[in-house]
Amino acid sequence: MKAVRWPAMILTAGALLFAPACGRPPEPAPIAVEEIASHIRNLSDDLLEGRAVGSRGIEIAARYQEDYFRAWGLEPAFEGSYRQTFPLKGATPDPHASLEFVAPEVRLTPRLLDDFVVHSEREGAPPEAAGDLVYCGFLIQAPERGWDDIKGADLRGKVLLVEVNEPGNRPGGIFDGEDMTYYGRWPYKYEKASELGAAGVLIIHETKGAAYGWEVVRNSWSQESFFLPEKDPQLRFQGWVSGPLAERLFAAAGLDRKALRARAETEAFAPVPLGLKAVVRQKPVFREVEGFNVAGIVRAKHLEARKRMIVLSAHYDHLGRDGSLEGDQIYNGAVDNCSASAAMLALAGASARDPERLMDDLCFVAVTGEEKLFLGSDHFNRHLPFPKESVVANINFEMTNVWGQTEDAFAIGARHSELDEVCRLAADRMGLRYIPERNGHLGFFFRSDQLSFARAGIPGVWLHQGIVSKGPDKGHIQRMFEDYQRTKYHQVTDEIRPDWDLRGTLQIIDWAREIIAVLGEREGLPEFLPTSSFRRK
Repeated sequence: MKAVRWPAMILTAGALLFAPACGRPPEPAPIAVEEIASHIRNLSDDLLEGRAVGSRGIEIAARYQEDYFRAWGLEPAFEGSYRQTFPLKGATPDPHASLEFVAPEVRLTPRLLDDFVVHSEREGAPPEAAGDLVYCGFLIQAPERGWDDIKGADLRGKVLLVEVNEPGNRPGGIFDGEDMTYYGRWPYKYEKASELGAAGVLIIHETKGAAYGWEVVRNSWSQESFFLPEKDPQLRFQGWVSGPLAERLFAAAGLDRKALRARAETEAFAPVPLGLKAVVRQKPVFREVEGFNVAGIVRAKHLEARKRMIVLSAHYDHLGRDGSLEGDQIYNGAVDNCSASAAMLALAGASARDPERLMDDLCFVAVTGEEKLFLGSDHFNRHLPFPKESVVANINFEMTNVWGQTEDAFAIGARHSELDEVCRLAADRMGLRYIPERNGHLGFFFRSDQLSFARAGIPGVWLHQGIVSKGPDKGHIQRMFEDYQRTKYHQVTDEIRPDWDLRGTLQIIDWAREIIAVLGEREGLPEFLPTSSFRRK
């Protein structure tokens, strides 16, 4: 691996400023907001060029965290190494890809990016793929909910046209009402189509169901994507079609779109052949890069310590730089996700200083490829460096609050498992009002690394600030958070600002410490609820 010349600021923050004096850990002390600020400042620096997967900048970020774990004496998680290295494949979509729908008297030729997007993760796939088009409703098989959209249909070699989200996604509706479950997320649709042996799958875009507009689909699907080659992709292609194009398809098939959509909302739905053949032509360009997770372990030294593990995670990758932009081209990602990486690192250092209080071992893992659909955490869970049955839970740091303290808090995804009560008790001990998860319709639980743990059968949560600020201006933090989402999230404007109050990040860290303590008091492992699609495996 090519050597990187480290600037003085990186060396100072990573190896000197927080290193134990004379090799001896200091007395237990609160975490300082100055340490949190230093981590954010270093990880979001322009030198790291936005920490894109496969870039020089992400190598610097990995070394920074590796050096920090080493300085505090954390045990390397991977057979004497802090790094878990694995191959990633990049796929750049074909800018001239085409999609046709044909029948004896029908020929529809939609426009790339305006009407459809498509790509492939199958490097050896032929440049042309075709199959009979079958409407599959929401393409959900949920035995724990008595739901099956397939009804035994043979879909091998077919192209599946499916709805985004899930049936009854409204207040009082089936599944979880307006709160999205994993069945509503588009990755599930692709996984299910692959499992059924389909040639390809196309999701019908709808802004409310997707929780974002067509422009988000168009922009993200015109860029290079990454995937884990070890998962052996089977689909020849996957993609999206716009709502208007879907209307044209049903009309060409002589079918009532509205009536079929309504039938898909019922348990009686079964796949409907549309009498059209879908033909995709594309030549994506593939390349291989190296991915690496960075992890260290703090061993519990309480007299009654158990041989169990709690995993604390934060992703350190971001969007890199965009040379087509005028002016600032670097996606620094100071909040997403440097603030969360800072929280994870600061907690790792504090835990290493005070292992005698721990009942459970702690693994701190900086995962890569979250912005590329949780690739690092997916690989980590496929190759855990300790027995899966010893893992208590995952506590994930994501987009941590940098605007001050709140009077309340909620845990994204806690409602899927017994972690809900654990998080509630920990919040109570801190004097925090524990409130129900908000914005469940946006499916945040399925949009960060805790999902990889849940899919492996390990309960996980994303700790989130509440909506009521401490102090006289009760709406301050919620306004700041909404402004961030509107004007800075995944934009080059996500940078350190002088009006930040990192006591909010510290509050999230302290909540995590209390959750660790509560979990240490429990005899058994927290389980998923019976209605959850996740189970300990």
